[in-house]
Amino acid sequence: MSSEIVFICGIGPGSTGTGALMIGLMAEAAAGTPAEFIVKEKTPRRRGWARLQKINPFRVAHYFFSRVSFPWRVLRAAKSDKDVVMLHPQTIGFPLFRQVMEARPHVWMYVLDAFVFCRRSYNCLPGETAPCLRCLGNDGAAADQHGCQDWFGSGPFQQHFPAWVGSGRLRLMAQCESHARLLRTHFGPGAVVKVVPLSVPDIAVPSSAPVRPVRDRPLAVFHGSCQPAKGIVHVIALAKEMLDWDFLVPSDPKEYLQHFGSMTDLPANLQFRRLSWSEGLAEAVATADLVLCPSIWSATVEGAVLKSLAHNGLVMVTTHDSSFGSELPADARLALDPADLRGTAARLRAIQADPALAESMRISARTYAEEYARRCRGMLNGIREACRPAA
Repeated sequence: MSSEIVFICGIGPGSTGTGALMIGLMAEAAAGTPAEFIVKEKTPRRRGWARLQKINPFRVAHYFFSRVSFPWRVLRAAKSDKDVVMLHPQTIGFPLFRQVMEARPHVWMYVLDAFVFCRRSYNCLPGETAPCLRCLGNDGAAADQHGCQDWFGSGPFQQHFPAWVGSGRLRLMAQCESHARLLRTHFGPGAVVKVVPLSVPDIAVPSSAPVRPVRDRPLAVFHGSCQPAKGIVHVIALAKEMLDWDFLVPSDPKEYLQHFGSMTDLPANLQFRRLSWSEGLAEAVATADLVLCPSIWSATVEGAVLKSLAHNGLVMVTTHDSSFGSELPADARLALDPADLRGTAARLRAIQADPALAESMRISARTYAEEYARRCRGMLNGIREACRPAA
């Protein structure tokens, strides 16, 4: 095959998640690493849709062309001599994904989440404080036993992936080593799995350290959403253990209610305030006494963790074997142990009482963030190198 690459993704450029990743890869391509991108344009929001109709009919036409022509463009690329890299197959759709597989000797997939083995995609169960790995390395029968709903249409993929991966026809790229271990455990030793670090925006370490205000009570900021997999239950439990601290959740109560149904028994030192990175959260993270990123699921590379390390440096994570937090150096993070909240709180208070130790951890955290930024720089070229056959 030629060294040219075509990326196929069911999500177009956007401000968050996969959309932001696509923007980054496209920027690298424009800067001199040639690649082709076949994506679906996002459905405009109602207000944005009205604006498009009124102001720019050409953009409306482009949106419709992108959606209608997507399958044709994908199949044309599948029959080319370019390396094909698929992203977010749930939004590509299984029938089209299978057609691409049948048209080529092999296909690469950059794996973005846990849906390859977990029907929920976020592999954690309600009421549990550790990731669920019951379906890892097997046929997923436990998903039926626990009533896991297939919100992301993962079923057909999970049924066919083991044979495709085992035969070498579907080759995988993982975001980090803990992610690669999960994939190899699930698909077996015959799986082709290469690690290409995920490029994450906003992880450049600021040139000057933020000025933290003098507070009567220390402030911990949760860098995550109210989605249960992100670990807000750990934040609440720690807040109850540390009533002399304040805890900030960057969401509004409605989002919490959507997931948990009730706000009873929440501690008084827990505050909800809707923030985004560009509108208040970056400052809140940078000036907090502690940042919490205690994901429960088997998180792949987490932008929230990396941004918190770069902009604050004193970050508490969960460190189970399948978490991205487990890859951080011990001197660059604090570990939250759900089974020992009293001990977790004691370690945190000891750090807070020792400014020199806290600053040492912040230096280690910033060093790790800088090193990660170097490794993920040029992600597109890293993908290109991974596609090349071994010498």
